[in-house]
Amino acid sequence: MDQVINNIVVSSRVRLARNLEGLPFKTKTKGVFDGVAGTIRARNPGFVSTALVDLAPDMARALFEQHIISRELLPNKSNAIIVASQDNKVIIMLGEEDHIRIQTLQSGLNLKKAFDMSKKIADDIENEHEIAHRPEFGYLTSCPTNLGTGMRASVMMFLPALTITNRLNAAIKRLKPGTVAHITVRGMYGEGSAAGGYMYQISNQACFGMTEQEILKMVEGVTMHFANEEFHAQKLMYASDADGLVDQCFRAWGILTNAYMISSAEAMELLAVLKLGACLGIIKFKSGSMIDDLFFVLQPSTMVTVNQRAGDTAARDKMRAAQIAKQLTASRVM
Repeated sequence: MDQVINNIVVSSRVRLARNLEGLPFKTKTKGVFDGVAGTIRARNPGFVSTALVDLAPDMARALFEQHIISRELLPNKSNAIIVASQDNKVIIMLGEEDHIRIQTLQSGLNLKKAFDMSKKIADDIENEHEIAHRPEFGYLTSCPTNLGTGMRASVMMFLPALTITNRLNAAIKRLKPGTVAHITVRGMYGEGSAAGGYMYQISNQACFGMTEQEILKMVEGVTMHFANEEFHAQKLMYASDADGLVDQCFRAWGILTNAYMISSAEAMELLAVLKLGACLGIIKFKSGSMIDDLFFVLQPSTMVTVNQRAGDTAARDKMRAAQIAKQLTASRVM
């Protein structure tokens, strides 16, 4: 079952929201977060900080495409700061909807480690700065649904069979009674986004009245539920049309490894088919996360930041095709 989980659960993320006492939400005061950034760097050697205004627009957009920063941070050119670990697994956004958004990303299902790393940063900040907190409400946040622990725990899941067979809503209804009201299922880039590549974010809907450990346990339980539902849906798909799935998989392989130009939308669609084939054992790769990584690096702004020559659509489409073909061919197990 571990391999099934690794195929279906792409990544885990824990985000903690904090606000400075006495400071209005969404403040635009310049330099107001410099002290917090300094605290994080001092207590975490190797972390670096960058003012959002100093980043080129394509670079900022690329960070969003790769789930390193949020959509809400992008418009803040006044005082937003990004503080990050060297591997970008820990990202602190200063000047988002909340003053402080701490997020940690981990591959696969690893919510506990993600939480521990985020909590360490939150404690570092709280030891030196007064954080808005009330006994009756917990941490005060810009969005009421984050009151309490200020925590969102989420996983990115690959759910093609549940989507294709229109069984996702039924899978949600089969969750334990009372759980449905506490979780949310969103697209690849969060609220309002589409599930590109059959990728979904599963997270807690609210955290007031729940402890951090209760939230982690709930989200992990929901993740296991969806993984089990997806596993059985894939098996049913394969049993009903094995030849069709094998044909789709190798058609996707043929296009992805031979195309001269390919758009990000087409690439995501074909990579999803290929990943489904890998889940079913139709095609094998050395690294189970290789296709997952491609989903994010093939996005338009990311392609530009990787190589400045990819400034126009045609150049990006050619570079994208060449990069995908190279990585897929090198990783396939024959």
